[in-house]
Amino acid sequence: MTTVDDRRDAVHDERITLMGLLVETHAQLVRALGDELERQCGLPLMWFEVLLRLGRSTEHRLTMSQLADGVSLTSGGMTRLVDRMAGAGLVERQDCPSDRRSVHVVLTAAGLDRLGVAVQVHLAGLDRHLLGPLDPAEVAALGAALRKVHGERPVCGS
Repeated sequence: MTTVDDRRDAVHDERITLMGLLVETHAQLVRALGDELERQCGLPLMWFEVLLRLGRSTEHRLTMSQLADGVSLTSGGMTRLVDRMAGAGLVERQDCPSDRRSVHVVLTAAGLDRLGVAVQVHLAGLDRHLLGPLDPAEVAALGAALRKVHGERPVCGS
């Protein structure tokens, strides 16, 4: 039988603390890195994420559903995002030659140029906000731990 003290102790469980640290650190990094990209490149973080996934994919193209899954948006949300990015000249839609129901989102030359600038800003931000406080052994351990938890799924269109 679970007692009130057991329930009180459970809320202090290290597993809950680790998850909280992960969530809070993610939110902190998203804010800091997103602010820098917006300020220095005029790119919202979600736009950067889409450009990055396209830049890392074969032929710089992914289907709408692959992008939506990768950035955790609904198909409607992805459609609206791609509309705005296409309007800015960063991506374009192309019909899939092998499946008429599918549409590819393709990085444009302007999108690739913008991505190149944004990647440099992002790398500097990662060095400052994520890797800066860690020594090389901690960076390696963090990478190994995250890869293990993440599993065998591809990362960012790679």
